[in-house]
Amino acid sequence: MDLGLKDKVVVVLSSGAGIGKGIAMETAREGAKVVITTAEAFRADLEKAQADIEQETGNKPYCYYYDVLDDASITAMIDRIAADLGGIYALVNHCPGPKAGSFEQLTEDDWADGYQKCLHSYTTSIRAALPYMKAAGEGRILNSTSSSIKSALDNLILSNTFRMGVVGMSKTMAREFGPYGILVNTIGPGRIYTDRIKYLNGIRAEKAGMTEEEYTKKDSAGFPQRRYQTPEEYGRMATFLISPANGCFSGQAVVFDGAMTTSY
Repeated sequence: MDLGLKDKVVVVLSSGAGIGKGIAMETAREGAKVVITTAEAFRADLEKAQADIEQETGNKPYCYYYDVLDDASITAMIDRIAADLGGIYALVNHCPGPKAGSFEQLTEDDWADGYQKCLHSYTTSIRAALPYMKAAGEGRILNSTSSSIKSALDNLILSNTFRMGVVGMSKTMAREFGPYGILVNTIGPGRIYTDRIKYLNGIRAEKAGMTEEEYTKKDSAGFPQRRYQTPEEYGRMATFLISPANGCFSGQAVVFDGAMTTSY
C-alpha cells in the first residue's frame, strides 16, 4: 500500500535510537524526506541512526540538533528544517522519559523537568511547525507518549501526569486545526524492545543468574502476545497515522502495547 508520503517532509523528534528511530525508519521506507533529531551531546547516536536507516531503506535522513529543555532551540530547529527542505508536512513529537519516583520522592525541579520534556516541548514544536502546515493547507501531528495514557504506571507519577496532558491538548488541537487540513493524534507505546530495555533486562538477568535472552523470554511469557513489540512495528503504526492515507482519523489516543492494558 502506498501511503503517499514520498518526498513529504517528516520531522521526528528524539530519534537517535529506540522508538524515535523506529518511526524514522518506517517513514523512510515510504520515501519521505525524513528528519531525525537529538541533542548535540548525542551526535554519534544520530549519525549511527542516519547510517542504519540509509542502509536499511536506501533513503538517507537529514540530521538536526536541538535542546529539549530550550524553547528557542526547538523553534530555531523547526524553522531551519522548513527553510532547508521547503516546509513541514508531519511532526512527530517524542521525548526522553521523565524521572521515575513517587510524589514524595520527587522535587519541584523534577516536576519542572518532566513538564518541559513531556508536555511543554511538544507545544513549542507544534507552535513552530503550525504556520508551515497552515500555509500548505495540510499536515499531520503525532504525539508519542506512553501506555500510561490508558493505565497509570506505578512509580511514574510524572509520566502519568504529563502524558495525559498531551492527550487533552491533542484532542483540542485536532478540533482547532481540522479546518486547516491538519490531523492530530496521540500514540502510546507499551512494552517495546529497545536497546534500553535490552540493557535494563541484562542488569535484571545478571541479578537473577540468567542470560538476558532467558530473562526477556521469561518476562514476556505473561504478555498476551508472549513477546515485546519492536520499534519498527510501532513505527509502522505511527507512519500510517502521519500519512495522507490517513484522511480523517484525528483527535484520537491509541495505545500500541499488544493488548497489555486492560482499560478501554
